[in-house]
Amino acid sequence: MNRFYKKYRIVGNWLNIMLMLSVLIPLLALSFYNHPSPADDYCYIDTVFKFGWLEAMNYYYSGWTGRYFGIFLNHSNPLLFHWINGFKILPVILLVGLIYALYSLFRHLTPTLSRLAHLGFAGVVFFLYILKMGSISEAFYWMAAFVTYTIPNIFTLLWTVLALRWYRQDTQPARTIVGIVAGFLIFAVIGSSETNLLIMVLLIGGWWFYRLLFYRKVDGFMVAMLLVTAVSCYFYFSSPGNQARIGGNPLGGNVPFSIISSFKKLASLSFDWLFRTPLIFFSIAWLIVLSRLSAGARNYFSVPVWYTVLLFIGVLSAQLFPSYYGVGIEPTPRVINCVYFFFLIGWFYVTGVIFHYFKTANFPEIQFSVLRYGILIAILVTSVALAFFRSTNVRQLYSDLLNGTASAFDKEMFQRYAALKNAEEDVVYITPLKAKPLSIFYDDDVKTDKDHWWNKCMAGYFGKKAIYLKEVESE
Repeated sequence: MNRFYKKYRIVGNWLNIMLMLSVLIPLLALSFYNHPSPADDYCYIDTVFKFGWLEAMNYYYSGWTGRYFGIFLNHSNPLLFHWINGFKILPVILLVGLIYALYSLFRHLTPTLSRLAHLGFAGVVFFLYILKMGSISEAFYWMAAFVTYTIPNIFTLLWTVLALRWYRQDTQPARTIVGIVAGFLIFAVIGSSETNLLIMVLLIGGWWFYRLLFYRKVDGFMVAMLLVTAVSCYFYFSSPGNQARIGGNPLGGNVPFSIISSFKKLASLSFDWLFRTPLIFFSIAWLIVLSRLSAGARNYFSVPVWYTVLLFIGVLSAQLFPSYYGVGIEPTPRVINCVYFFFLIGWFYVTGVIFHYFKTANFPEIQFSVLRYGILIAILVTSVALAFFRSTNVRQLYSDLLNGTASAFDKEMFQRYAALKNAEEDVVYITPLKAKPLSIFYDDDVKTDKDHWWNKCMAGYFGKKAIYLKEVESE
């Protein structure tokens, strides 16, 4: 039986990695065709060219949002250096960084498993994430969106890893270095978006409460991280621009409405993620892996179940709250991406905590025979295949790549740049895009109205007085 399990584990790890590659390869290939979006990407750099780098950032911080780190990254995008191809490289860095962050987290939570197993586990989460995420373009290709959600998501995982590592360092210099990097990550995450601010504040608060309640201990690292959190929140909330966003909708600022709406939305999303993906069957496979770990190897899962579940629900619902409270609208796909990402990680962690509780309480364990392994594998393979071929995201990825939509879009965009650069007139008319690969293109182009923000920003960036989008005559 042990030989069969070992063989199952090795084959399973490679299958998990293959699942990851089945979605990662088209994502990487599509990066080659990515371009800056007329929605916001040009506006940040046009403002820099007009007012200077520091003044442009102050303009957004004072007049629109407190997302100071997001402002910094957006005003430093590759357009600042007239480097269009930089937008083809950034998605690759994001994708690799996300998988590395998942791998690092699982490596620290289950240190006795092999590196192959950790990569396979990261592959499963990444695969499930791509299957049902709200918007691929907003997660990896549209810079204005990924700097405020995907990057802080990666940083949050890396901060968790560093927090675990700090307690395992033997020397003070090593602890100091880890502490400095961890502090920077908190500062960056909180300054990226309201959603990630709430995630980090809840994680820091949950960590403090847990250490005080169950260990009666406070250490220098905890105090330092709390101070960084407080300072970062001050910078965020002291921004005059926040009031402009909150005051933009009559439903904004309604606390009861926001709380109720957040929990309703979370319940609806959770049902979809649990029962319309292979998550349940992967969870059973995860339980089998956990059953082979010693109690010591499951040390990081030795947390009260009630506490973990409360924190899990709190972190997820808190991510939805700003959309309803700030502007009184349904969460955007990029926010749903963020919620789903932490739902997946939290789900597997909570499953591990529940298993550890029952294991230490000496509850009878379900024995898996060769037949039961075979049935589980058959169900898992079938559910994965069905989910893969039914996934709208997967179909969009492969369609944009194999049908030539992404390639045609790439060609059209370079033709547009050439027309703008070579035009001697101050007023330029550009052709609407025919190819729109929605896996990488955030569907918001310049308009027929020259006074629209996207038109004004692109015109300013290319040194033109006005840009019009030619109207297409209906046949």
